[in-house]
Amino acid sequence: MATTTESRTTTQLKKTVQEQKKTISAALARISQLADEIAILRGELNRFKSDVAKDVKYLTGRVDG
Repeated sequence: MATTTESRTTTQLKKTVQEQKKTISAALARISQLADEIAILRGELNRFKSDVAKDVKYLTGRVDG
């Protein structure tokens, strides 16, 4: 009887480990995707800041005359 119980337990544990591997793999892929998106957003934000600074400088120059 002990062998059968161990076999069922081992089978269930293997199944659980496989499911966890899939879940972890999906989570790592999503984390990687989000990290890429953050890098893109940082670049866009820096460009936006630069563009706004140029616009403010231009407008200040126009107002001051």
